[in-house]
Formats: sequence, structure tokens, C-alpha cells
Amino acid sequence: MTTNPGRFAKPEVRAVSAYHLEPRDTPIKLNQNENAEGFPHALKEEIWQRVAGRDWARYPDFHLREITQRLAAHADVPEDWVLVGNGSNELLQMTLLTVVGRGDHIIVPLPTLTLYRLQSVVMGAMAHTPRTRAETNFAFPVDEVIDLAQRHDARAIVMCSPNNPTGTAYAEADIRRVIEATPGLVLLDEAYREFNRQDLCHLVRDYDNVVIFRTFSKALAMAGVRVGYCIARPEMAAEIGKVKLPYALNILSEAVTLVSLDHPELFAPTIDTAIQQRDRLLIELPRLPGLTVYPSAANFVLVHVAQGSDRAFQRLLSDGILVRDVSHYPGLSDHLRLSVGTAAENDALLESLSHFTRHPG
Repeated sequence: MTTNPGRFAKPEVRAVSAYHLEPRDTPIKLNQNENAEGFPHALKEEIWQRVAGRDWARYPDFHLREITQRLAAHADVPEDWVLVGNGSNELLQMTLLTVVGRGDHIIVPLPTLTLYRLQSVVMGAMAHTPRTRAETNFAFPVDEVIDLAQRHDARAIVMCSPNNPTGTAYAEADIRRVIEATPGLVLLDEAYREFNRQDLCHLVRDYDNVVIFRTFSKALAMAGVRVGYCIARPEMAAEIGKVKLPYALNILSEAVTLVSLDHPELFAPTIDTAIQQRDRLLIELPRLPGLTVYPSAANFVLVHVAQGSDRAFQRLLSDGILVRDVSHYPGLSDHLRLSVGTAAENDALLESLSHFTRHPG
């Protein structure tokens, strides 16, 4: 008799679809919000030397003491307020696992990164999803979030600022209103903060019901290394630490992180360039017929395509340019998310879209 071993999975897992990306190889990759300028080549030799000098048979530093000390100093918080993880997504998952259980309620404003809702639902929680809307440039629905959180006694509220995939940066005053008015823990994802010159770390000092998440993947060009950290009050950090898996970083990611922290001056120009190129796209894309472009404080731009996002996606793909079709996100029918590339990549993007919008057939 043939049976499906997938039956052993929890009903909550079987009910959802996996986070998924189609495997595609293209000359120009503008679909994952990476730093197009890349990691500084000048630092790689020092990293190889550090890794080669380590004993690979031994586990990495269990406590990640030096990295934790330096990140805490950078954030101007005590060391026991910082947890380092294998990317900020791991720490978000661990925090939800610490806080949310079966039957609990969580608030996740949409559209946003699908992993937030996916992880909470898998944990058995009920996710309430107030909507941000294109006609208001995806302004944060503060009153609706507060109402839902209070009405359902929400255990957690997940916010991303600047938000992915809309690029919207939420006003600090609105974030404070949510923190002050809601009963649960506020999880604030700052993955794209460097592109907005915004630092909300002081909120953790002001309130005990907020955790901030940061990553080295975006502005610091380390998406392939997987390093992130969170900042929380020490009592909350200790609880998350009980759930977090040990040895979060391997010796390579540890070395890359320490070397990058030694040389912030090498990353600042690449961030400046990404901001300049984003602002260029925000000026030039609206000149193309049929495109509606929304304000962005991140390293990507959200665009509505009147001629159809699927047709635009396929045209770009045929020109060797891979972008993200986000038309399946709630409220984003016929939208594309365009990561900021190098100047040359953005030239190619604009040329391809220019031809498409004028000759969509």
C-alpha cells in the first residue's frame, strides 16, 4: 500500500506553501535586493588568512564574544542586549518561536515579507493582516494595527521599515504609537535601514516590548555569508537565547563579520552609490508610459505596470534581466519589484523597460 509520509507533518505546515524562488540564471540579477557593488575585494585576502589560521576541526566561538561586543558598542547598548544569528530571518523565527504559540494572535501588515506570516501560521498562531494601500503610497495603517492588537490581545506585531516589497519607511511617531498602545511584543525588522539613514535602536532603550532585527546581507553585501543580529532588553534576549540554535556562525562568517566591522569606510561609498542609483530610478522610471512608481527608502523600487507585470517580467527576462514579480502579494496585482543595480545594470533595465512600455506587443 502506498502512503504519503508527508502526513506526519503538522496540519499547519501542510496547509501553507513554501517560500520559493524559481532557479534562473541571467546576466543581470535584480530580484533579491542585494548590494550590487559587492563585497570589497580588498578585504578578502585578510579573511582567507583568518580562516586558514583557524582549526577547522574545532567548533566556532559559542558566545561570539568579540562580534557581540562590537555590535553592542555600535548600537550603544550593553552586550547582553545583543544576539547574533545566521541571518536576521533566523532570529525573527526564533523570537516568534519564543513568544507565539498555538491559538495566539499576531499582527502582520500586508504586503510585506511573506516569511513573517508563514512562520507564525506554522507555529499555530492566527495572523491578522491589515493592509497598506497603493493609493496612500502604502502608508502604515496605525489605527487599524492598534485596534486589531488590542481587540485580539495580540502576542506580537511584526513591522518592517523600510518595508519589503513596498520600500515604505514608517514614521518613528507611528512606530512609537504602536509600541505604546499594543499589549504584545513589537518585532521591528530594519534590514534596509542604511538606505534610509534611519536608526531606531533607541526604541529598545525607551520601551521593553520591542526587539529590533538587523542584517549584514543588504547594505554590507554579505547575503551569501548569512549574518544578522537582534537588539532586545536583556530579559527578552535571554529568553530568545534559550530557543536559538548554538554555533550560529561558522568560522568563515565569523571572520567576514569581524573584518567588515574593522572597515566601515569601505562600505559607506557603496551605500551612497545605491542611494544615488535608487534616486535616479525614482526620477527616470516615472517618465516611461504605463509605469506607476512609488516612493522608496530602500535599495529597490516598486512599480505598477499598466501593460501587465507578467509581460514586462518576460520582456526583461528575454533581455537578460531578472527582477521580482510581486503580483501575487495582496494588493500588488501587476507590480514588479526592481532591485537597484550598478549604473550599467540600471542603464540596461531602463532601456529594456523603455522599449517594452512603448512597444508592449
